[in-house]
Amino acid sequence: MAHLVEHLEQYLGTIAVGWSKDADGHPQHAQVIRLVDGPIEGVTSYSTLGLSRYPLAVPGKAPVRMELLIMVRSGHFERFVPSILQQLVDGVIHQGRAPLRGEVIGPWGPLDPDTGLEAFYFGSPVYQPEAFATCEDPEGPIVISWLMPLYPAEAAFVATHGWPALEDLLAEHDPDLADWRRPSLPVHTP
Repeated sequence: MAHLVEHLEQYLGTIAVGWSKDADGHPQHAQVIRLVDGPIEGVTSYSTLGLSRYPLAVPGKAPVRMELLIMVRSGHFERFVPSILQQLVDGVIHQGRAPLRGEVIGPWGPLDPDTGLEAFYFGSPVYQPEAFATCEDPEGPIVISWLMPLYPAEAAFVATHGWPALEDLLAEHDPDLADWRRPSLPVHTP
């Protein structure tokens, strides 16, 4: 884990706090950490730490190890991020399958009562250098999957048009994906 911690801190900032238990005090499968003072001004990063202990199936390929990342504007919408990540870890471990790039989880209702975002898109962490996407650990590579929050219409757009179409819209409009107050992308679903 020491190598993974160094990797995360190199690209995301210093670990400020971690949670290894849920709100009721029950131990969790993986710790959730908050990283501050990273290279993106005004953004706080949250990562799992320990999900990579569980090899996850990928259809037709060798199992992979991964960690999950959420980035949010500092001081906004952070109150539920640790529990959201813990829920996602539980779901991924229960399924035993790695979420692939382009998959959407949700909509499940607002991620926070003050936002209309309701789903997550699993993608590459494009706000960091390419080397961040995979941590070269002595026990094998660890993939870092960035969870980008989506509005229900954006999630529906991925379901009907595919993830490359969403990524084209993201490139065209360049929204601040760490801002949970951002406007919805101009998606058109049938």
